[in-house]
Amino acid sequence: MERRVMLKLVAAGVLAPRVNAGPQHLISIAPQAAYTLEFFTAPQNEMLDRLSDIIIPTDEHSPGAHEARVSHFMDVMLSESPEDVRQAWRSGLALVDEESKKQFRRPFLELSRPEQEKIVARMAANEKDPKSDLERFFGRVKQMTINGYYTSRIGIDQDLKYMGDRPLSEFPGCNHPEHQQ
Repeated sequence: MERRVMLKLVAAGVLAPRVNAGPQHLISIAPQAAYTLEFFTAPQNEMLDRLSDIIIPTDEHSPGAHEARVSHFMDVMLSESPEDVRQAWRSGLALVDEESKKQFRRPFLELSRPEQEKIVARMAANEKDPKSDLERFFGRVKQMTINGYYTSRIGIDQDLKYMGDRPLSEFPGCNHPEHQQ
């Protein structure tokens, strides 16, 4: 689901019981203890939580996708998606497990973090020109992770340090030497 569609659904009240729109039109999933999965099973949610956290991990700058509850964002988005889109996600998650069993003889959720990172690296190997369904699925997971993360309080406030719509007395522009003309 595209961000514009999601925001229209929130504005129309379709997603209102599941999400809270805060200032600056940020989307935050209801507190973790209150959230009930609507589309994914608990193991599928856990798999998406780990995949998204590998894509956007916690670092010294800000918390990652796990803390932003990106997998819950994905669940909300997929619960409102057409059946063909839902089936593509179910199939994609099954492909991740197949790849995991092929490489490590265990399901993805039973792998160590370094082993899971190897699976994600395999999925992302041809990111610019995906050749397999697994590689195409990576593109969907990555895009949804980015959308969920950067519409969360953690992504927008802590990672981007967004200050809101404020007038600036001057705009200094980019000061990176490689961007100077």
